[in-house]
Amino acid sequence: MISSMEVEAGFRSVDRRLFVPKRCQDIAHKDQPIRDNNIHLSAPHIYGSALEALELKNDASLSFLNAGSGTGYLTCIAASILGPRSVHYCVEINEDVIRHSKDAIAIWKKTNPSTQGTSNIDIIHGNALELNTNKGECALGFDRIYIGAAIHKFNLYMFKKMLKPGGVLVGPVGDELVKIVRSQSENPEGNQQFSARVISGVRFAPLLADPSIQTVIPARIWDPSNHTIYPDSFRGACNELLLCSNATRNQPVKICPRNKVNAASILPRALWVEILSFTHRNWFDVPMNEVDFLRTRLAEELTNVQRANQTKQEAESRYRLAERERDIYKVLARTLRSRLNSSLPEGSNNSDENIEETAAEMIIGGRESFSNFGLGRMLRLLAREINDEEMEEDGDRDFEFSEEENDDNGDDDMSEEMDDVDGDDEIDSDDDESLSVASDDQNPIVAGNSTRSSDINSQSRTVSISEEL
Repeated sequence: MISSMEVEAGFRSVDRRLFVPKRCQDIAHKDQPIRDNNIHLSAPHIYGSALEALELKNDASLSFLNAGSGTGYLTCIAASILGPRSVHYCVEINEDVIRHSKDAIAIWKKTNPSTQGTSNIDIIHGNALELNTNKGECALGFDRIYIGAAIHKFNLYMFKKMLKPGGVLVGPVGDELVKIVRSQSENPEGNQQFSARVISGVRFAPLLADPSIQTVIPARIWDPSNHTIYPDSFRGACNELLLCSNATRNQPVKICPRNKVNAASILPRALWVEILSFTHRNWFDVPMNEVDFLRTRLAEELTNVQRANQTKQEAESRYRLAERERDIYKVLARTLRSRLNSSLPEGSNNSDENIEETAAEMIIGGRESFSNFGLGRMLRLLAREINDEEMEEDGDRDFEFSEEENDDNGDDDMSEEMDDVDGDDEIDSDDDESLSVASDDQNPIVAGNSTRSSDINSQSRTVSISEEL
């Protein structure tokens, strides 16, 4: 489920055992969900799929909302990936789970030296289904949203409303794990555009609606101590304002001939710090004009076309490989059927049921049906059938195998079977495919020396398929 190095490193930096209840420590590292009263953890492969879909990058100044955060395991992995410039808000309804998650996160930070600077995790007691989207951080929106429990489709609108342009939401909606992306290029009128796709089918416990708690995520207040966790646009504007506050030179103004002073240069630094404390993370973001909107849309469409072409090439490659495997299986199946027909007594009914019973008796003594053999057993049957051509007629059904005859006749027999395939099932002659039987026996059996069948069966026979593409 993990394809990016960032997500892999995030998993390695967070030990799941720290977040698992004590009575479940023995299965902490198994790929299975864990539930102990109110403490729930999804299977690690689900977290892997979700984190890959969230498109997290190292050292990114993003705001992350985990609705129904539970133990905080996924939040810590996300914090480890995004780095110290990101901020994380966890909303959990059960107070005992909040205490458990705070203890686990504290131990993780203490025992893992790589967690330095990842302290921007706020755990809020509240109901994730009753978030006030008009106040606090919810009114500003989030760059990434993960929903830790299943929700209904009519609850999805509230979470989509809290997505910033370019933001990604991942969560279970009903029985499907979905990914929703808000378009970065939204027209100046503010029309929201979303794209959605289903990642996989899942079974999550529902996000609790009781008790009813009106929840507000407090807005983060800027001060010089947390300046580093703000976006680049905000930090650049703050630096310019504070540098101007120490300037003594008047700013030239070309519009009016009168002498005017630079207000930033005469306001004291303490006053600018107070003013900036009333701003938020998006305060200095420049609104997108129509030209920028069209450029961004064009870049997004080019990216989508490139991704679609890559997906098409991968699908075509898998299709070609599947076709070649199908052709090989057809040849092996026809060869096997011909060998089984030749092994049945003369005058017997060569029906499909008879062939299956004979094959089952020869390989596993009739304890399984022929349909359960698989390719490996088909190949072993093929090797033993070639050995049976030199079988002696005695009471113990002894087998004989002549290496010379195998070299002389085996290839001819196999080529005849290849030639018997119908025209529509034939493999291209350019592929130059062949089947060969190889024996690992040190001392091949000489004609006239009988050996017990159990001895022959104990010696490995393999069939190799060579393809020259």
